[in-house]
Amino acid sequence: MRQKKLVIGLLVMLALVVSSFTYAYWNNITAPADDTAAGTVTIGEGDTITTTVVVGNVSDTSALVPTTYVATPGVEDTAALSFSVNWSGGSGSAGTPGTLTATIDSYTLGTLTETQIDDMFTITVTSGTGAIVAGTLQNVIITVVFTTEPGSETIYNQVALGTLTFNLTFSVTV
Repeated sequence: MRQKKLVIGLLVMLALVVSSFTYAYWNNITAPADDTAAGTVTIGEGDTITTTVVVGNVSDTSALVPTTYVATPGVEDTAALSFSVNWSGGSGSAGTPGTLTATIDSYTLGTLTETQIDDMFTITVTSGTGAIVAGTLQNVIITVVFTTEPGSETIYNQVALGTLTFNLTFSVTV
């Protein structure tokens, strides 16, 4: 019986030893830690494209008279100047839509002030501004109307056979 107890004791001890190693073995294995990775994307840059608006100088040599004298045959009180605007840009810009504006910057006639000129003439952009497409010619019409005769002989002497000159700025926004 003693031997039987010894065998049982050895078996219990063996079971304890084996189970403690098993427990220790599984206890030492840890779950893997979280892993991280970085993703990168390269972002390009917008290239600057230089656009140009090309407009030639235009003149009208017809003799204008004040509106009240238009009844005379062969004379006019209005001149319409047509400016052909060509907007172009860098490579691949053809067909790009934009908005064209025309601004009357200044005007001169002899030594008259702009106020004195405004009293006699109206200068307006009458058509052609607004939508424009790069690479396509667009006509912009500037209309000059001689509305009122000069208020004095001094002003008349500068207006008669004079040249009304005005500066325009054409610009396009995308």
